[in-house]
Amino acid sequence: MKIARASKAEMEIIGRGVERYGASLKGLLRRRELLVAKNGRQVVSVASRKVLKTLKRMKHEPYSAGLAIGEIKKGEFRLGLEGAYLIAGRASKYVKVNEKGEQLVLYGRDVFINSVVEQGEIRKGDPCFILNLRGEPLALGRVRMEDVFVENLQDRGMYLRKGE
Repeated sequence: MKIARASKAEMEIIGRGVERYGASLKGLLRRRELLVAKNGRQVVSVASRKVLKTLKRMKHEPYSAGLAIGEIKKGEFRLGLEGAYLIAGRASKYVKVNEKGEQLVLYGRDVFINSVVEQGEIRKGDPCFILNLRGEPLALGRVRMEDVFVENLQDRGMYLRKGE
């Protein structure tokens, strides 16, 4: 697997993906590098500059490096749950849910308006973070504002439900 610093074009794709959540790459990259591992897939990771220097000195290609935060697929950056932890605190597109809403989200359920205690700058169709009362990301969602306020697209509970 070939792992290298993200190219300028890849940085633009990743930046656009992060901006969809109302956040920026600036704070994320302080003393860090974005790496892209290519092997049929383009997995995006965040690592310290020290890790990048070590990678350059290695004789063999590692399987992975850094913290995987998402993937570039069909020219679009798709944020993962670990990436959510890095940027959710700086994002403007979010909903905070009460304890009952948190429990339901972790069981794969959508967010209804009666569970929402706070919301950021969201509009129908926006991707957003679903946060608990402490501001920790529980899931990635999409704002619907109909019978379901936010659709749960990917949540932390999926790891437990799948048994992985």
